[in-house]
Amino acid sequence: MIASLLYTSVAAEGLDSADVFKIVEDSSRRNPARDITGFLIFDRNRFLQYVEGPQAALDELLETLGKDKRHHSVRVLHRSQSEQRLFPRWAMRRAGANAEQELETIRAAGLPAAMMAELEGFGTRLRAA
Repeated sequence: MIASLLYTSVAAEGLDSADVFKIVEDSSRRNPARDITGFLIFDRNRFLQYVEGPQAALDELLETLGKDKRHHSVRVLHRSQSEQRLFPRWAMRRAGANAEQELETIRAAGLPAAMMAELEGFGTRLRAA
């Protein structure tokens, strides 16, 4: 089984687009070794991230996220289990207004309804990370 979770957090004051690109870049390098895939959306000062992989790897990631000074108020919105990954090729993908193809892929992937509702309600104007 593949575990997944969707969480939100608040960006630290002063975090800019270059910082967010670095987060995505670093995650893309580290996640294959952890067997984690997913995407990150940045909207002004908030993050919404979906990750999937082994439960133990996601638990470890949450612990790491809780210590990361680049954001705070990490809140897990949903957890799920499935037989297969929804985003097997995305070590970590950014999505936003300038990444419409990624957003369409996410919408078509079959996220659980509660996760999809959170994604659609995240922001009226998503900005690319």
